[in-house]
Amino acid sequence: MDSLVFKISWRVIAYPALAYAVISLILFYLYVHPRKYISEVKPSDSGTMFENVSLTTADGLKLAGWFIPNKNSKKAVIICHGYPMDKGNVYGMTSFLAKDFNLLLFDFRGLGGSGGFFSSGGTKETADIDAAITFLADRGFKKVGLFGFSMGAATILMSTNPTVAVRVADAPFANIDGELDYVFKGYGAFRRPLIWLMKYWSFIFLGANMDRVSPLNRIAELAQPVLLIHGDKDTQVPVESSLRLKAANPRAELWIINGANHGETLAIAGSSYENKVVDFFQKNL
Repeated sequence: MDSLVFKISWRVIAYPALAYAVISLILFYLYVHPRKYISEVKPSDSGTMFENVSLTTADGLKLAGWFIPNKNSKKAVIICHGYPMDKGNVYGMTSFLAKDFNLLLFDFRGLGGSGGFFSSGGTKETADIDAAITFLADRGFKKVGLFGFSMGAATILMSTNPTVAVRVADAPFANIDGELDYVFKGYGAFRRPLIWLMKYWSFIFLGANMDRVSPLNRIAELAQPVLLIHGDKDTQVPVESSLRLKAANPRAELWIINGANHGETLAIAGSSYENKVVDFFQKNL
């Protein structure tokens, strides 16, 4: 009888735990290897001349990019898109910068037209920014500005490249742990074990510690100017993320746009958005 109870008890614990581990692995795979989105938008659609370029990361990946030259400017801004999109998705909200700056847009690893199997939420994407900076350095740009949206915004805040002179981050998350906690809030008490397991899979398959994906831990060290932009109605990355980032670095400027959801800041603020971002880059780059 004791043996039967033990066998039943063992199965009651082991089988759900195994199922949970499998579910977490499936979710992890779907998040780090999303279906690639390739936007049909190109700068030439609006008459803007551009060059298709290829960037090479330190770990050998080829990244698809667009270089938009501006013969009247010696300043360059790198544009970083959100997850799981591509450079074309963020071009619409940044095309106004082409009037004043040279622009470089690229697809992060594992996304859009770039190489790589995994997207790491910012863990390895800082190396992609380094590749973009190297490309611009070869073209004679000694310092650059960074603009990022969503995951791109978080990633530019984690970049340690000394060539970066100024950063504009629209809808950054404070850290990946908090963002996952928000995304999986519907799982109730099960979300923390799920997040823990996803972190474990990240370490096993990517060799990456997700706890280090934290703009919050990095932003206080940034001496260069930072502009944080966030919509107060953001349902994907809550505005509290930028509030926490601002608290960690009081020198950073925070602009909260009332009524804006994720990706709606330009649409809501209009020309005020364009003028503020251009002025911030002009002043600090």
